Amino acid sequence: MKRFFIAVLIILCSQAAHASGQKTGTIKGKIETDKSKPIAGAQVRVMSSRTRDVKETTTDQSGEYSFELEPDDYTISFDADGYQGGTLVRMHQVEEGKVTSVKTIKLQKASRSSLIRGAVFDSNGSSLAGARIKLVRVPTPEEAKDGKKIDSLTRDYTANSRGEFAFRLPAARARYQLTAILSGYKAETKIVDVEEGESAPLAFSLEPLRR
Repeated sequence: MKRFFIAVLIILCSQAAHASGQKTGTIKGKIETDKSKPIAGAQVRVMSSRTRDVKETTTDQSGEYSFELEPDDYTISFDADGYQGGTLVRMHQVEEGKVTSVKTIKLQKASRSSLIRGAVFDSNGSSLAGARIKLVRVPTPEEAKDGKKIDSLTRDYTANSRGEFAFRLPAARARYQLTAILSGYKAETKIVDVEEGESAPLAFSLEPLRR
C-alpha cells in the first residue's frame, strides 16, 4: 500500500511539473553591429504588458539572447557599451509552448556622445522597474529666441530592475524633455540641458495615483 501511494505521488508530481512547464513560451533573438558582427554582453530587458515585470539577460558570444516567459505581450529594450541602445517600438507576443523569434537588432557604434543617466523611484525612495522614459529634443532658450529649426530626436527607454535608465545622445549642446511613465503613478516631466560630451544625472520620483 505504501508503495502504491508513493507511485501515485510520483505520477502527480510528474504531471504537475509537466503542466507547469507548458505555461511558458520562449522569446529569442540576436544583437549585431551594423556590419553584422555579434555583440556579446549586451543587456537585454523584456517587460510584460500585463504585470509590468521586468526580466534581464545578456547576450552570449554569438550575440544571442533567450527568455522563458509566461504568455503575454512584451516590450524589448537593449543597451551595449559603445553602441546606441533603445527600445523596440512593436511589442512581441509570447505564446504557451511556442518560440517567438525577434528580428536581429543591429546597433550602430556610438561616437563621442553626451549621456543622460538616472533612475526612477516612488515617493518612498524605492526603485520602480519597468517605468517608461520618453525623451524628446526641444529647443534651447537661444534656439527658441532665434527661431532656429532643430533636428527631431525622440527616444524611448524601459527602466531596468533597479529603475535605472541611460540615453546616449549626439555630442552637442542641447536641451531634452524627459517624461517618466508607469501605470498606477502620476507621470513626471523634467527638462535637462547637456553640454557636448557631458554626462547629466537625473532622478524621477513618481507619486501614486489616488484611488
